[in-house]
Amino acid sequence: MVGLKANRIDRLRKRAEGRDPRAMYALAYHLATLSDAEAYRAESVELLKSAAAKGDERAQYALGTWYIYGVGVKKNYKTACSYLLSSAKQGYAPAQSYLAVALENGKGVKANKEQAAKWYRKAAEQGDRDAQRELAYNYFHGIGLKPNVKAALFWARKAAKKGDAESQYSLGACYERGLGVKQNQRLAVLWYQKAVEQGHKDARAALKELNKRKRLK
Repeated sequence: MVGLKANRIDRLRKRAEGRDPRAMYALAYHLATLSDAEAYRAESVELLKSAAAKGDERAQYALGTWYIYGVGVKKNYKTACSYLLSSAKQGYAPAQSYLAVALENGKGVKANKEQAAKWYRKAAEQGDRDAQRELAYNYFHGIGLKPNVKAALFWARKAAKKGDAESQYSLGACYERGLGVKQNQRLAVLWYQKAVEQGHKDARAALKELNKRKRLK
């Protein structure tokens, strides 16, 4: 640790010693960003646990993801979901989105598509791009809620405008086929192109086929 980052960590350590949950989370976060983060991993885990126990929603979320991926702890989906639920109940959008994924797939909790859709919506309403994409997909396919193309397009458009490639591809497909919107080849090309620029293979194939048909006319 050198320079300003070292000074910042020293200040956070002093605050964390006073059991300030925000300081404990901030210290764990900064330690996790160091080039030699592994050397501080055990300390980071303990800091997050202490902050989570005091109700810090970011620490609860971080621990949830660490238990999912086995960062500094042994993978445990049940424990992960417990932390994610605590964070989600406090309104933390990233935790709500992760919890929805767990509920949808039955990872660490009993699968519940309806509850998954509920948490996706809560996160989506707070602007979580991933949740917006997944909620759109669920509305398109009627997963955990009634199919609703209009609602699907609403959320897909929000995610697409934030740069989500899958949502951009979906919008392109809707405009190409006239699904829930008036058919518009220009907008189909526009959204396909945005997805292609991010390396979306299906969008690339769709755009190629669309351009081929246009040339044959």
